[in-house]
Amino acid sequence: MILKNNICKKDIFYLIDKYSHAIPRVEAEMLLEYLFNCARIDLYIKDFKVDETIEELYDSLVSRRISGEPVQYITGRAEFMGLDFIVTKDVFIPRPETELLVNMTRDTLNVTQTKNPKILDLCTGSGNIAVSLAKLIQEAEIVATDISEPALKIAEKNAVRHNLSDRIKFYKGNIFNALIFAKNPKFDIIICNPPYIKEDELPYLQKEVKVEPEIALNGGGDGLDFYRIIAKESHRYLKKFGSILLEIGFGQKKDVENIFSSYNIFEIYKVIKDFSGIERAMWINLL
Repeated sequence: MILKNNICKKDIFYLIDKYSHAIPRVEAEMLLEYLFNCARIDLYIKDFKVDETIEELYDSLVSRRISGEPVQYITGRAEFMGLDFIVTKDVFIPRPETELLVNMTRDTLNVTQTKNPKILDLCTGSGNIAVSLAKLIQEAEIVATDISEPALKIAEKNAVRHNLSDRIKFYKGNIFNALIFAKNPKFDIIICNPPYIKEDELPYLQKEVKVEPEIALNGGGDGLDFYRIIAKESHRYLKKFGSILLEIGFGQKKDVENIFSSYNIFEIYKVIKDFSGIERAMWINLL
């Protein structure tokens, strides 16, 4: 939806203020960026005018947002690590807290001094982690997997969008089963933001979250199914002294630690809290 400026009495600030009681200002700005096909700063430095048609279109976008549709699905875009990603209802919307995993990957490589690292991104979704890592770590070889064919198509589009399609290999399949066609599937780092919501909690999620793919949310009865699979299988795909970097849910730290510790081949090296003080990212080393 691309609209040129229209000359009339109302302006952009009128639209921002119109629904200030209903949606956060940042979301109003995101919708207006989409409506006018501009950068956020342009909303404040350019003289956008608003006519009746523009106002009606904006009203329609806000109505969708108030009804529970995430603003990222309305605009088809989400920001992650300062990069712009295509998102649809086929993919989980990238969250700011997941940026911890990307930063933790850089920290891991600094500690291990690994050259030309090989990195596996499980449950890649929109490809936000894989693409961000390829952008930040020029010498990295990256493989990304997902069980969802529609999600992989979006991830591939994002790789193309950022001119990184030659740096990331995508495979379809469930967790490590996707690697059956990969050559030399041994990695320095395995990174994953898995589904970790308890199945019986899904009906009680926020309405915005409920519209995201259930396959990207449902972590099984106790929310820990994917951690069990990764703990059981990952040693086959890690190089000696390789690392696993995981996002975890609220209150899951101890349970995830126990799952990995039970194999006696892992060291829980570090757990990092997110901006809300929740233990969110776990760094595990293969002994």
